[in-house]
Amino acid sequence: MQTKRTPLTKFSEMVNLSSYMEQAKRFHQDHKEHLNRAAIIAEEVTSDFFKLSLSHWRRARYDILTREGLWAEEICSHALALVAKYNGRPQDRLLGSAVFDFYRVCLQDHNILKTLEQRDDLSLFPLLLYIVTHELVHVVRFSQFLALFEAPEEVKQEEERRVHRLTQKILAPLNVRDLSPVIRYYDDNLEGGWQYADLRVSV
Repeated sequence: MQTKRTPLTKFSEMVNLSSYMEQAKRFHQDHKEHLNRAAIIAEEVTSDFFKLSLSHWRRARYDILTREGLWAEEICSHALALVAKYNGRPQDRLLGSAVFDFYRVCLQDHNILKTLEQRDDLSLFPLLLYIVTHELVHVVRFSQFLALFEAPEEVKQEEERRVHRLTQKILAPLNVRDLSPVIRYYDDNLEGGWQYADLRVSV
């Protein structure tokens, strides 16, 4: 599969990547094991909530990446995760009709680890479970045309609040230890500004 990347016209949140990438923290194997478990649960509960079939995920293709797999324009100085949208196409197909939307859920390891250092009430697994579920809700809503990827600022803010409420509903039936502090953390950050909870970039 090929993906088409186009330059960003505006992304003020980017940092000096040449020096930043040398200093910022990354997930290690134990972090990734928590992430794998969180991703499996997140996809399952999101699929159940929206009553999605396997064919839906074949249409709404996505990948979940940690910082070592991110492109420079996908690294952010403040968000815990962002969703980047690309045009994908099978390598053996040339027609425009073969193009499909491909989403990359880009976890910001450095910001997640920094947040865990600053907040004693947060734990890695429930935070990752919330983050991945939250971003998958975005992917589902984009793929079902329930939300626009490109939208005015005020629309993005309302969409963030909506996705936060949906994420809480999806995770509510689960008996996950230390999930409540994560919900409170997102409540506080959403009140302070949608950009601190999530960031979406079209590239």
